[in-house]
Amino acid sequence: MKLLTILSDSTRNPIAEVTDLLANHKVDIRDIDFNQMGSDSYLSLAVSDYDRGFELLMAAGYQVISNDIVLIRTEDRPGALAEISKKLSENGVAIRSLTLVNAHANVPLVAVATSDNTRVRELYSDHAVN
Repeated sequence: MKLLTILSDSTRNPIAEVTDLLANHKVDIRDIDFNQMGSDSYLSLAVSDYDRGFELLMAAGYQVISNDIVLIRTEDRPGALAEISKKLSENGVAIRSLTLVNAHANVPLVAVATSDNTRVRELYSDHAVN
């Protein structure tokens, strides 16, 4: 699975613009995360049609970064995310982004983009979804 990250400044309203743009082109948003830091913001998305979404966002003038992510099934309990982060760190894998997906499901998923997704898939072969 790939995640699109959009970097923007305060002159744009990426939430309104991006959601409208994708809806108008029938690209479904599967997961979204937005953060504003001073005059800069970033918006991360997983969409139904990655290639089309990437093309539309680039054509609209956004700075888009693509991240290949690994989905890991985890337990819904305190410390589960800490264990994932620690295991990756101990195995020399740097985390670029980590997002809890489906937090209200019986089996939560963690979407993680790293310096070595192949190694993550090896470490979590029994828990990786993709």
